[in-house]
Amino acid sequence: MNIGEALKQYRTSAGLTQKEFTQNILSPAHYSKIERNLHEISANDLLELLNQNKIPYSDFFSSLDQSNINVSDEKLSNQLLFAYYDRDLNKAKEIYTQINTSNDDLLKLQAQLILNTLQSGRHKFPKNKDKIIQKIFSGNHWLKDSNKISILSTFIEVLNPLDLPFFLNQIYHKYQNNLGKQTLQIQESVASFCINYLYSASQNQDIGSANKAIQLLTQLVEYPELGIDKILGYYYHCYFTNQKEQLKTIITILKKSNLSKTIDILPQ
Repeated sequence: MNIGEALKQYRTSAGLTQKEFTQNILSPAHYSKIERNLHEISANDLLELLNQNKIPYSDFFSSLDQSNINVSDEKLSNQLLFAYYDRDLNKAKEIYTQINTSNDDLLKLQAQLILNTLQSGRHKFPKNKDKIIQKIFSGNHWLKDSNKISILSTFIEVLNPLDLPFFLNQIYHKYQNNLGKQTLQIQESVASFCINYLYSASQNQDIGSANKAIQLLTQLVEYPELGIDKILGYYYHCYFTNQKEQLKTIITILKKSNLSKTIDILPQ
């Protein structure tokens, strides 16, 4: 089920006309095309519709059909994240154009939010963005979805730092004893979340909460794809325990490995 089909299902189940369902958010004519998949809906309009009609965000997003995820979509998702971390708006726009042809509605939502962030910055997001994102990830079904964990990881910097432990605690309790037994995709997404979380913690001097993220990173299996994540986990351990000589050693290794972009985003 895609976004248009899901919206129609919720609307008809509530016995509402398109005008009653959309009220002042969208015109009925425009909304009609969304239900028929002739138009895209923006991330902000979608979340406002769900909020106005008291549709639980977690229920709505779990109803979307993710069976159409393919290698091409996964590649685009990775390219999109690279563009985001590089703050390359033009590249993100280029990838967004390609993503619009995808059947993966969560990937489209991720692309819209990334463009919103790159174009407008943290302070231009809706005032209730923290509550919106928190409600999307309410419940625990999202903990089994590597795509949703990756989306959450991407938006750590636009979330209120005080809300971040809420998400970390859920991930920690889910995977604290079995992360190494999960699929590579789950481990990669959890590692990405933990590393971004640790960067935020370093900027806000939230040392206490960092331990759980570091512990999760130590549990990653020794796959080549996860090697850099394990190294960064150790880097943050040394950073928070003030092991300056060890930090210098890791930085030297990263420099010799030609990972300058990685070094640029590390606290020193």
